[in-house]
Amino acid sequence: MTPVAQRINAHAAAHRIDTTLDTRRYALANGRHDTARAAILLLSGSASLSLDKDSIELAAPALAWVNVPPQSHLRVSAGSSGYLLSLSDVLVKEAAGQGAESVPLRYLADRRVVQNRLDAAEAVQEMSASFRSIERELKLGGKASWSYLTAHLTLILIHCWRLSGLEDVSQQGHSTNSTLLMRFRHLAELHLREHWKIARYAAELGISHDRLHDICVRTLKRTPLELLHDRLTHEACLRLVRSGLTIEQVAADLGFRSTTHFSRFFRLHTGLTPARYRLEAKQQLSRHEALAIRNYADWP
Repeated sequence: MTPVAQRINAHAAAHRIDTTLDTRRYALANGRHDTARAAILLLSGSASLSLDKDSIELAAPALAWVNVPPQSHLRVSAGSSGYLLSLSDVLVKEAAGQGAESVPLRYLADRRVVQNRLDAAEAVQEMSASFRSIERELKLGGKASWSYLTAHLTLILIHCWRLSGLEDVSQQGHSTNSTLLMRFRHLAELHLREHWKIARYAAELGISHDRLHDICVRTLKRTPLELLHDRLTHEACLRLVRSGLTIEQVAADLGFRSTTHFSRFFRLHTGLTPARYRLEAKQQLSRHEALAIRNYADWP
């Protein structure tokens, strides 16, 4: 779904960081509960990111792509310049895309990328143009184009992918097992809502059910089915907290044959009914630990 009709400013915020004589502080969440990711392009100077218990130093030219825990902020030193984007999960997923060729970007979207003192002038220039374009587009308010924003965000994600080195890793592969796990993840991303059997995943990978099970357990300490269930639970939690869908709609969207089946699955993996989880999540949204669930970034 492309929510063009929705308020775009509820999904994205942009700050142009101009050079000043003072140190400045920016909240990454920008006062909104639906901010899931932040993208920072530091063109000059230095800055520091405060993410929960982590502190990350940035030295220009620098690029950062991070998840946004509560109370996180960016502190920019005097004389520094750049851009800060605060982005919703909906917008990021739309920009990453849905097809098989988009899986690397969806994989990257869950991970942290921090690159300092970039030795890639052309890439920095191209990213700067996209950050600037998003910042300008958001100033249009109700006239802003969702497609325009996602197009430029896709370009930023591609640069993050390339500069992070993940592109080289995916092409070279650390080992046969890591390559198979990456392919398993790709297939899971594409067919999760179809509830494929593990045997079908193994057949698509050209290996036996037992070998896929062995690779997952030895590498990730999780069975293939547990990994798929973790991912499905994660998607369910996101929809219950961040979407306005009814529980029946969430169940249907995730491919469950009935709401009862979905509720039974969800309670088995979270200890709560979907309705109870949604209620508690809304009541405790500021408490990050209350919403802790296994992240898809736990995959390789």
